[in-house]
Amino acid sequence: MASSSSPPENYNFSRVFSSCSHKLGENPPAFSGIEPQIQRTKVSESTRLYDVFINHRGPDVKETLALELYKSLKKLKIQAFLDSKEKVLGDSFPSTIQTAIHSAAVHIAIFSKGYAESAWCLAELVLMLQSRAKIIPVFYRVKPSDLRYIEKGVYGKAFAEYENKKRYMEKLEEWKQALQSISFIAGEEFNSDCEKIVSAVQKEVERMRRLHVAKYPVGLPKLVQDFEKQCNEKLLKDFESQCGMNKQEGMPKIVGIFGMGGVGKTTLSKELFNRKHSDYSRSCFLFDVREAHVKKDLPSLQMKLLRELFDENDHPSFPSVDDGISCLSNRFARSRNRSFLIVVDDIDHHEQLEALVVSDELDNSGNSLVIVTTRDVGVLINAGITVGYNLKGMDADDAKELFCWHAFSRCYPFSGYEKLVEHFVDLCGGLPLSLQVLGRHVHGEDKKFWELELGKVKKTLPQDIHKKLKISTDTLDNEEKQIFMDVACFFIGELKKDAIRVWEGSGWNAQHALRRLKNKCLVEEINGPKFMSKVMYPFEDTREELFVLRMHDHLRDLGREMADQLNHPRRLWRTVYCKPLVCFSFRFLLPTVIFEIFKILLQYESKLFL
Repeated sequence: MASSSSPPENYNFSRVFSSCSHKLGENPPAFSGIEPQIQRTKVSESTRLYDVFINHRGPDVKETLALELYKSLKKLKIQAFLDSKEKVLGDSFPSTIQTAIHSAAVHIAIFSKGYAESAWCLAELVLMLQSRAKIIPVFYRVKPSDLRYIEKGVYGKAFAEYENKKRYMEKLEEWKQALQSISFIAGEEFNSDCEKIVSAVQKEVERMRRLHVAKYPVGLPKLVQDFEKQCNEKLLKDFESQCGMNKQEGMPKIVGIFGMGGVGKTTLSKELFNRKHSDYSRSCFLFDVREAHVKKDLPSLQMKLLRELFDENDHPSFPSVDDGISCLSNRFARSRNRSFLIVVDDIDHHEQLEALVVSDELDNSGNSLVIVTTRDVGVLINAGITVGYNLKGMDADDAKELFCWHAFSRCYPFSGYEKLVEHFVDLCGGLPLSLQVLGRHVHGEDKKFWELELGKVKKTLPQDIHKKLKISTDTLDNEEKQIFMDVACFFIGELKKDAIRVWEGSGWNAQHALRRLKNKCLVEEINGPKFMSKVMYPFEDTREELFVLRMHDHLRDLGREMADQLNHPRRLWRTVYCKPLVCFSFRFLLPTVIFEIFKILLQYESKLFL
C-alpha cells in the first residue's frame, strides 16, 4: 500500500478474509465500516487477478524501489499491483486491495524505516499472511532484527505512538506478531540492484501461476464444498477412508475423481489445484495422461514432474518409463520433509499412476496430496485408492445458468426463448460438455434456427460431444460393447436381473461385463422403488433383484448409433425396423401372434422414443 496517510480513526481492520482463498465467483468479504461502498463495486473488480502484490510505504519507496520493481515485472509480462498504477475511478479502493492480495501468487513486502507508521501497510501484511501465499521480504535500510525485536528496533517509536494516542489498540499485538513472523522468512537486503528480487519473483510466479478453470465457473464453489464434504464424512459407498484434504499425519494421500466423459472432472481438479497449491512446497498438474500413454510419451510427463517438483531443468530425458520411475523414487525418498501436490488427469490404467507417482514414498512423507481423475473407477480400485468422488451432472438450476451464459452471454434467457432453453437443457441431462457445446452452437441465432437445431440434436449428437463420449466405449471388448448397445436399445428402465438372464442365455459373462460398464460410468444401477413409479412400488426396498438399469441420454444415443452401424446382430429397436416383420406376420402368422407383436411395439415406442 502506497498511501502515506493512516486510515480513518473509525476504520476497523478486524474483518479480514475468513479463509485462505475466497470462493470463485464470489466477492471477497469486506472491511467493516465500508460495506455500502463494496456492494457497489464493479464485477470486473472481483474478477481481476494479479500475479504480484507490492506492499510498501509510499513516501519511502514509491518512486524508487517499488516503481522500479513494478516496471521490471511488467516487462516480464507479470501482472503486478502497485496502488498508484491500479486505481480505477469509481472502484472501492479497500476492496480492490483485498482482491489483489488474495488473488496474487506472490507478495513483495518492502520494509523501510517508516513502514510501521502506516496502519495500511500493517493491515495489508496481516491479510498477506492469512492468504498463505508466498511472501518475499525486502529489507530497505532496515534489518530483520528490527522486525523481530520491535521495541529495540526502528519500529519501536511508531508502536509507542499508537499506544500513546490509543489508536488501533486491538490490532497492535496482531501487527507485532505479523512483523515477527516475517522476520524469520529469508528475504533480500536491498543495496542498489533489484534484479535478484525480480528473478526470485519471476521464478515463484511461474511455479504458482493459476490454471484457467472455466470461462463461466457456474456451481464450482458448491461442487468443491460437496467434494470435501463427501470425502470427509465417508458418504461414498465404495470407499471407507477419509479424504485427507488437510495436511495431517496418517491421513490418506491419494484421492480419485471419477465420472463419465464431459462431466467436469478436469475442471474440478483444476479448481482444487488452484485453491490448494499454495499450501504445498511444490505442485504439478499432469494433463491428458491417457493420451500421453497412447503416444508412448509417459517419460515426458516424468520429466515434467522432475522439473516442477525438484527444479531439475537440465536433467537428460529418460530413455524409458522404468528409468523415470527409478529417478523419481530416489528424489521423493530424499524429499520427505517437503510437501507436494500432484494432479494426474485422465488415466485409464493403474500402471500410468505407478509410472508417475511413487506412492509409497509420498505416503511416508505424510504431507503430500495426489488427485487422480479417471472415467473408470476400476482403475482406482486396482491402484489401491480407497478415497473417491463420483462426479455426476449439474443440477437443473446450474445447468440452465451455464447454458444461458454460453447461449446469451448472461445467466438467464432472452424473452421468448424460455421454453427452448428448457428443451435444450433437458436434452443435455446436466452434462457440462453438452451445455457448453450446444449453448455456443445456438449463440446469436434466431428462434427458427434454435427450433431446427433442437430437432437435429434429438436425432444426432454434435461431433464434439460424440468424440468425447466415444473414448470410453473404444476401450470395451466385443462382449462389453454388445451389452452396452443392448442396454441403450432395450434395457433402460428394465430390471437388472431380467437383462442378466437374457445375456447369460447368450453365453455371455454378464455380471463381469456389467460391472465393467458401471466402473467406466457408462451404465448405472438405480434402486427400483426409487426409480419406478411410486404407484407400482410404494415402498422402500434395496434388494438387488429390484435394481434397474439407466444411462445418460447422450450415452444412450451413442449406443443406438453404434447398434445401427452393425449388420449382425441387428437390434430392432426402431419401429421402422419392425415393419417388415409385421407385414410378414399379417401374411403368415395367427391373429393372436400379430396382436402380441403390436403390444410389444407399442410398449417400446412409449418407453424409448417419446
